[in-house]
Amino acid sequence: MPSGTEIFVNELNVQVERKSIKHIHLAVYPPDGHVHVSAPQEATDNQLRLYLLSKWVWICEQRDKVTSYETQPEREFVSGETHYYFGDKYRFKLVVQHDEIQNVRIDSDYIVVTCRKRGNAPELLREWYRSELKERLNRLVERWKEKIGVEPTQWEVREMPRRWGSASKTTGKILFNLELAKKSIDCIEYVVVHELIHLVERNHTPRFFRILATHLPDWEERKNRLNNL
Repeated sequence: MPSGTEIFVNELNVQVERKSIKHIHLAVYPPDGHVHVSAPQEATDNQLRLYLLSKWVWICEQRDKVTSYETQPEREFVSGETHYYFGDKYRFKLVVQHDEIQNVRIDSDYIVVTCRKRGNAPELLREWYRSELKERLNRLVERWKEKIGVEPTQWEVREMPRRWGSASKTTGKILFNLELAKKSIDCIEYVVVHELIHLVERNHTPRFFRILATHLPDWEERKNRLNNL
């Protein structure tokens, strides 16, 4: 009969199932990215730890993929629906006035979009989010690049389908997801620190996580909140 146990590698809990097999099989499962190993009966915990460390970059990449965030359901931009702004929940209010200046503002518990045509609302809100996010990101990037000791060549805000951010150690360029404008500042800070560290360490190696934990000891808690609406 297969026997199950758990081992820890770089603070990651790995499920181990020993079977009558010849080779080790490794898998990463959604939605939480838990790691499962099927191993021969005679494999020791130390042997499995060494094996997992040899596959660590791959494990981290797979965990990133399967735990990628889910965005809010598609918005219809009608008055009364829920929208988020830096972690807080607001009601959406649409005001269509043909002779008014188009703008977006916070009014009590509402995000109010004033526009000349109903169809203008999505783009107006998107660009407002972009402007608001850039303002926060600028302060965070300036603060943390000095602490980490890196200098990004440039950073941009884009709509990204699966990731909160990305960074290239080769070019020094960082991309941030526009959806971050809906998340709390401490979650945005986690993404900023995460991507800046990639300018030091390209992959999610043990060294990467040591640096991350040094600067943000609660990074896992922030990441969990980031990935939940």
